[in-house]
Amino acid sequence: MTDDLILKHANPVALEVPEIWEDLVKKRLYAIVQESARENFLTKHCNIIYKCAGTESFIDIASLRKCRSNKIDWEGREIYVGVDLSITTDNTAVAIASVDENNRILADCFCFIPEGRIEEKNRCEKLDYRRFIEHKKCFACGNKTIDYGFVEDFVKLEEKFNCTIRAIGFDRYNAMSSAQKWDKIYKTVEIRQHSDTLHAPTKLLTEKIINGEFEYEKNTLLEINFENAKCVYDTNMNRYINKRKSSGNVDMAAALINAVFLLQQDIIFEGGGITYAV
Repeated sequence: MTDDLILKHANPVALEVPEIWEDLVKKRLYAIVQESARENFLTKHCNIIYKCAGTESFIDIASLRKCRSNKIDWEGREIYVGVDLSITTDNTAVAIASVDENNRILADCFCFIPEGRIEEKNRCEKLDYRRFIEHKKCFACGNKTIDYGFVEDFVKLEEKFNCTIRAIGFDRYNAMSSAQKWDKIYKTVEIRQHSDTLHAPTKLLTEKIINGEFEYEKNTLLEINFENAKCVYDTNMNRYINKRKSSGNVDMAAALINAVFLLQQDIIFEGGGITYAV
C-alpha cells in the first residue's frame, strides 16, 4: 500500500512518463479502499499473485500430512466411491472413503491422465507424473484422451480391496454414460455440484482433518490437489471448493468430497438426504 519501489520495479516505463506514474498511484489508492479491485491491480501492476477476495485455502497442508499413513486395510469394509470425471484431455479422479471403529474417515484417491500427454503435463504442471504412476496413485490410460472404459472398470474395486461398495457418487458433467453402466451393478448417486450440497461434506472433511480423525494413504498428488484447492463462500456462508479460483488441478479433492458426501448422508444422516440416480 505504501512501498513505491514495488510499483517502480513492475512498471519501469512509469519512471519516464509522469502521467503513467500518477495513474498508477490513483489506481493503487482505489485498490486500497475497494477490495474487489485488488486482485486485478496487484496482478497486473505489481506482478504479485493475489488470492482474490472471498477465497481461502481449503486446508492447512501440515494438518493434512499429520493424517497420512503408509497403508490402509480395506478388507471387509463398506466403502463409498466418489468420481470426478473431467473432459477427456484433463485429469480424472476416483476416491474411496469409509468410517472405522473410532469414527475416523479413511480415504484413498487415484488420478487418471491420458498416456499420450504425460510429457506435456509434466512440462506444463512442473510435476513428475511418472513417479505418481510408479506409486500407483495415478494411471495413464488412452492416448491423447482418457480411456473412460478403463476408469469405469477401475471403479469396480470390490475384488481389488475385498470390500463392499455402498454407493458411487458422481457429478453429472461428463459422467452420465459411465453412471448408467455403474447403475446396473451398484447404487449410483448424482451429486449436485452446488454450494448448498457441497458445504456439509466440505465442512465435515475439514473438521476431521483438523481434529486428526482422518487417515489417507500416502499420496503426494492428493496433497498437491489439496494445496491447489481454494474455497469460496456463497451468500449463505456455505463453503465449497471453487475449481475456477483454484491454482491447479483439484480433481482428487473434488472426488474425495463426493465420497464424503455419500458417507455423510448414509451414516451420519442415516440415508435421509440421499437421492439415488435412476
